[in-house]
Amino acid sequence: MIGITVGVISGFTAIAFFIGLQEGGNLLLGTALGINLPVNGFAPPATPFDWTTNPSTFWLLPAMMAAGGLGVGALITWVAPETEGHGTDQAIRSFHHGRGVVRARVPPVKFLVSILTLGTGGSGGREGPTAQIGSGIGSIVGGPLGLSTKERRIAIMVGVGAGIGAIFKAPFGAALLASEILYISDFEPDVIMPAILASVISYSIFGTYDGFGPEFVMPAGLGFTPEQLPIYALLGAICAGFGVLYVVWFYGARRWFAKMKVRRWSRPAFGVAIVGVVFAVAYYVFPQENHLLAVGSIGIGYGIVQWLVFQTSLTPILLAIIVALILVKIGATSLTIGSGGSAGLFGSGIVAGSFIGFAVAGLMTVALPGLVSGADFAAFAVIGMMAFFGSVSKAPIAVILMVVEMTGSEALLVPAMVAIFIAYLLSGRYHLYEEQVANRLASPSHTMEYFSEFLRHVPVSNVLAKDVGTVSPETSVASAAAMLRDAPVPVLAVMHGVDLVGEIRMSDVLEIPPAKQNVTSVKEIVRQNPAPVHPDMNVLAALGVMDQEETDVVLVFSPGKPRMLNGVLTRERITQFQRGSEPHL
Repeated sequence: MIGITVGVISGFTAIAFFIGLQEGGNLLLGTALGINLPVNGFAPPATPFDWTTNPSTFWLLPAMMAAGGLGVGALITWVAPETEGHGTDQAIRSFHHGRGVVRARVPPVKFLVSILTLGTGGSGGREGPTAQIGSGIGSIVGGPLGLSTKERRIAIMVGVGAGIGAIFKAPFGAALLASEILYISDFEPDVIMPAILASVISYSIFGTYDGFGPEFVMPAGLGFTPEQLPIYALLGAICAGFGVLYVVWFYGARRWFAKMKVRRWSRPAFGVAIVGVVFAVAYYVFPQENHLLAVGSIGIGYGIVQWLVFQTSLTPILLAIIVALILVKIGATSLTIGSGGSAGLFGSGIVAGSFIGFAVAGLMTVALPGLVSGADFAAFAVIGMMAFFGSVSKAPIAVILMVVEMTGSEALLVPAMVAIFIAYLLSGRYHLYEEQVANRLASPSHTMEYFSEFLRHVPVSNVLAKDVGTVSPETSVASAAAMLRDAPVPVLAVMHGVDLVGEIRMSDVLEIPPAKQNVTSVKEIVRQNPAPVHPDMNVLAALGVMDQEETDVVLVFSPGKPRMLNGVLTRERITQFQRGSEPHL
């Protein structure tokens, strides 16, 4: 049911998102500024350049991008802060730390802010927004399907795979990506099968609208010779270096914008405005090859890659521009997303990786003309895509399969394995997704599985904390709110002498208007039936109560009359107890 339900919803959502991105770009860039970018999925025409621009209006691009950034900043700041950035990390965080819960407002807001970012020219990809939208779909269907916490975690990653599998036309690779991207060196096996089912369904629905051909059309006759394998190994090493640069620049940009003394809602506008100025300067200062240096990094960039793979010769100027485009694409993406704009890192990684492949192939046609020719440009571009992003995403197997599906180039699997192994090895500890954990043992989502039998024999009295805030029923709500703000745990025990009356939480306080909090007493908002966790209960059973109540903290009390308060139990204390450290508040 998870796979079928999420797959159907994700398929139709992918169509809507694709149309929104396409129409948004056509309207804002094409109609308004005369920037008509090439498209992928079709062999380019015989004309020299498959795009048009208008020199009299291109200078307005920075202003349009800044306006889009202001809209993005407003929606992120005041509606859904978790939609900031690329989105994949947020989905991963929800799996590991958020019990598989994604707020229902996230998918529509992510939908809008991504169209604003990419449709006005921001540099990035579609996969991050698609991943977060898909994770939201998985979380939303958890309610009607009555999913447990474990099943809801699976559902959000199934949504990630279904969304990406549809919009990238790579159902198998995306399903594996949803399982692999959670960890630096592990898989989530429970995700794979429902994700495959959901991806197939969503891909079938999306393909009915947009066709079932690959994302990129490739020239006929792609292949390799054994003598070229050392060159592909060199390509992998170069991709590793640029991959590390991608990670460093992205997180450096994010730290820089976080330190800026400007309002949060304005940061995305600053980021994309800088990118727009770079594009405008490049457009007027370097008009060579139909302004390729400026146009090549606008938006997603797949159309430029589609045009390049059909080129069989590179002039020195074109080769120099492609080398420069590697840095421009990485920098533009870092500024766009690092400032808070909503776009993915995968798409830009694919584009930058293809540029690296073109550049290496072009240089090799000069250095080793007997081994590499113009007919090999497309092959090197495909391998560059895999090696560059597969290494720093720490999902090499999934990325190999996705690129094979996106390009229909399974004949390149052998050089792909060589290049991506070298890139993965040399990139070392650098990875783009900071919410990834080392393996399943390090994930809070699996903590209970590994220690459940142990916790079944540990009484709650061994783990609870004694220091818990208390108030009397006559205390004002305003005083209770002040105590909650300073309390180490987000709950207060309401006591009548030694008898536990109930509990209050910040959500209870916030239901009372500020003007009435001083004249409203705690007894009017107290929850008189707190979750039944007792000191003699085992910790595993107490965790079950927490899951049922969807909370991370519960009061511990002895039943009977009067109810005696014993302390408070939190998931954090249980985790510390499992790891052998002294629990503390």
